[in-house]
Amino acid sequence: MRTFFILIFISLIGLAIALGTIYYGDLQKSGNNVALPSIKLPYKSFIAGTGIVEAGSKNIIIGSQIGGVVKKVFVQSGDRVHKGELLFSVNDSKARANIPVLEAGIQTALAKVQSAKHQFEIIKNMKKVSASMVTKEKYTQVVDVYNEAKKNVKLAQQKRETLLKILKLYKVYAPIDGIILRSNLTVGSYFDTHSKALVLGSDSYNVKVNINEFDTWKFEKGAEATAFIRGNPDEKVKLSYLYIIPTVTPKTNLTGSPTEQTDTRVLQVVYKIEQSPSFSLYVGEMLDVFIKSAKGE
Repeated sequence: MRTFFILIFISLIGLAIALGTIYYGDLQKSGNNVALPSIKLPYKSFIAGTGIVEAGSKNIIIGSQIGGVVKKVFVQSGDRVHKGELLFSVNDSKARANIPVLEAGIQTALAKVQSAKHQFEIIKNMKKVSASMVTKEKYTQVVDVYNEAKKNVKLAQQKRETLLKILKLYKVYAPIDGIILRSNLTVGSYFDTHSKALVLGSDSYNVKVNINEFDTWKFEKGAEATAFIRGNPDEKVKLSYLYIIPTVTPKTNLTGSPTEQTDTRVLQVVYKIEQSPSFSLYVGEMLDVFIKSAKGE
């Protein structure tokens, strides 16, 4: 019995040592964590908000008047493009198959014009020889056939020109100078006329700032602002006021803070990044923004 109690006592000591090792190990690990540097506040009195980086042109969802299977893709995400540069093309083989048919129609119409013209020349010469040889009705009939044949030639040619214009719609070009923000295009995939597979934006950036509804009374139009990169508050960029969106809306962009209230409403103010910062910015990136305020000092 005595041996049994000795074994239990030794087990308890071992358990205590193990728990102590785990506890002090965790303390040591937590002591090695590097504290995040704090932000040096740019203004004495300010409004703090979260900013979302946007393209200056806003996101342009590239569309097409013609849907179909993607034939070629000339760009990918991150590429810089110039206005008028070819982005992708849609398979146009079905439409091109109509070109020979239209060409044949033009040739047939031209042949009918020649035949009608020949008949018209004969009647005209006969009329010159003797007006009584050709009745007025016959002359009018031949002239009408000739004019109708010429109209049919023009109509056939217009059909061909229309098809050639439609074929141009199978190629999609960049509407502005900018950057491909997202491209999910692949050769062989189907591109719908309402597709959002290709998104383009200008290479200038704006920042849409969300101001808590409790701070809206402190905001003044034209107030200067400074944005800080998250995780590296030493990197900042000056912002200049563009415009305000005068509608208070429910907050949709969450920061992930455990104390964040999700039922908050916000006022959105758009600022422009005047000078390119020394660090990289990406559309959709969240920034910590401080807006100078004379109120509340």
